[in-house]
Amino acid sequence: MAKRISTSITEGIYELLQEWANEERRSISGLSAFLLEQAVRERQKQKQPPPSNEKQEKN
Repeated sequence: MAKRISTSITEGIYELLQEWANEERRSISGLSAFLLEQAVRERQKQKQPPPSNEKQEKN
């Protein structure tokens, strides 16, 4: 189930988001949700520990 959040941004950022949303034929809300999701996924990738080389270390 989708959850809603509310946030405040500066007028300048809002205008830039509006332009971007218009270019992609999205609502500001839809674009914001997309950007937040992308940012969270990217952060999760960065938090993943590098693959373990246990086999190489044991030899």
